[in-house]
Amino acid sequence: MAMINKWFGQPIYISALKEFDNINKKILPILEKEITATNSQYAQTTDVKPKALQSIDDNLHIDDRFNDLYEEIKKVIIAYCDIQHYDLSLFEVYITKSWATFSTKKQYIHYHRHMSSHFSFVYYVKAEDQGNLFFIDDEALRSGINVPRRDPYFKKWDENNFAKAEYPAKTGNIVMFPSSMWHETGINEKDESRISISGDVLLTMKKGIVSEHNIPSPTTWKKI
Repeated sequence: MAMINKWFGQPIYISALKEFDNINKKILPILEKEITATNSQYAQTTDVKPKALQSIDDNLHIDDRFNDLYEEIKKVIIAYCDIQHYDLSLFEVYITKSWATFSTKKQYIHYHRHMSSHFSFVYYVKAEDQGNLFFIDDEALRSGINVPRRDPYFKKWDENNFAKAEYPAKTGNIVMFPSSMWHETGINEKDESRISISGDVLLTMKKGIVSEHNIPSPTTWKKI
């Protein structure tokens, strides 16, 4: 069942992909074959590794082997926009990049955010509480000097002071969120690897629609 929550004023959407079992049967062997585990505290990801190390890169969304997956992801992206009442008659919606992450035991993804897209998503191909997804409040950016909302500075946590929201890593689930939100994963404490696919989504104006505030249609761009 799809649902949307607001954490720190930002919309987080979570849903399970339809037919995810059938989709995963197709893509899991590809990912397990073409992503190599690394001896590191951080998870192995395909978006920043040179071709010599990875035969899959950050363009999974245009790889024909993953067509069924991205057809379902497309539906989730549209639903995420619709539930926020974006007028999609004005916008083109693009997946600009999409990559896989392979997290072995004791690995995690350090907190970060994506600065070249409007929205991001993560889809869990193989995950059962193997390092959950966390969103972190960016209070310092808004308020300047502050006491960071983390241990050991507070005696307890409740709705008045919490600064981190947790979503379980679960096979078949997809989570969408604003790209500018800080996020991280917990440590995978299990022997089995967690495999996920992430991506970034960008909205531009449609051809012929002028906007002072938004990215113009790529059809009007000129390469220098």
